[in-house]
Amino acid sequence: MRRKAFIPLILGLAIGLFTVKLAVNTIRKAQASNAQVQTIKTVRAKEDIDAFAQITKEMVEVVEIADTPLVPPTERIEDPEKVVGRVAGKAIPAGVPILKTMLAPKGTPPGMVGRIPPGYRAVSVRIDEVTGVAYQIKPGDWVDVIVVMDVDTGARSKKETIAEVILQNVQVAAIGHTTRANEESGRRVRQAKSATLFVKEEDVPKLHLASTRGKITLAMRGADDAVTDKRLSADMGDVVPFLKPKKKGNRGAGLSPFLAMLGMGGKTTPKPKATAHPEPAVEPAEPRTVLVVRGGGSADAMERITFADADSAEILAVTKGVTGSAGAALVREARGDSAPRRATRVTRPQGGDGRAGG
Repeated sequence: MRRKAFIPLILGLAIGLFTVKLAVNTIRKAQASNAQVQTIKTVRAKEDIDAFAQITKEMVEVVEIADTPLVPPTERIEDPEKVVGRVAGKAIPAGVPILKTMLAPKGTPPGMVGRIPPGYRAVSVRIDEVTGVAYQIKPGDWVDVIVVMDVDTGARSKKETIAEVILQNVQVAAIGHTTRANEESGRRVRQAKSATLFVKEEDVPKLHLASTRGKITLAMRGADDAVTDKRLSADMGDVVPFLKPKKKGNRGAGLSPFLAMLGMGGKTTPKPKATAHPEPAVEPAEPRTVLVVRGGGSADAMERITFADADSAEILAVTKGVTGSAGAALVREARGDSAPRRATRVTRPQGGDGRAGG
């Protein structure tokens, strides 16, 4: 019985010794393979380096890393002196080996001036959480620039609120930040306050004028969306349908030339070609005046209501009472003393003394 009790113990010891030997052999093979891995020296970023920032000695360090195809011999940099003083051509995160392709050409000045493409200008506009897409806009993104403003329609000195896309597919060059204290954590956080855009030189005055007269809003574009041949605009008639004019062709007819100057994307709208038979100009509708008579038809009980035209419900003026010879004639007409005039007359009876006028 005792011999049978020792058999499982002996088998367990044998299996344990085999497992230990197998683990030791695996570790030795791993150490031998690590010893055969070749290492290289390369310059690495110690901190985040912004695009087009001048690299200093404190920003980089020399480290040994495993030889990898991600750092080819033709692109690696082993001497930090070859990096110090150069300008970063793109943003370099901390801990990433610096390659030759990450550096701007020699002689490139640091800062924004080295990034502006030929024929473009760097222009900044104010943004907030709403106009800046909830602070999601980053350098390198593409946006449309929209202006919301009041313009003179030219009709009775009235103004109309419009929204117009004045620039399309514009690249964001930089985001300006300000710091403020967080009420919950007490820490100071960075908050975007401006966006710098790469704008064609012919569009710079347009953007400055729009930012002065109205409110600028940025709309972020998709990565694969580069369509710029659509003219996009809206007015109060698009928001509130009943404000749209009844007659076709009148919408925007009285808007000031300021809208034409803020054409889409810097493109000049071509002038229409002259035709042999131009369409006749539409004459403006004449106002319609309605005479309202209350009570017995005295001058003080009358009032004139002037509408924009015969089909419009828009009231231009209300004049209470009538005076002079014209007023006396209207009083006699309301009392039935003379032949009716051409002016429209509406009588509203009051109690039992009122009389209906024709």
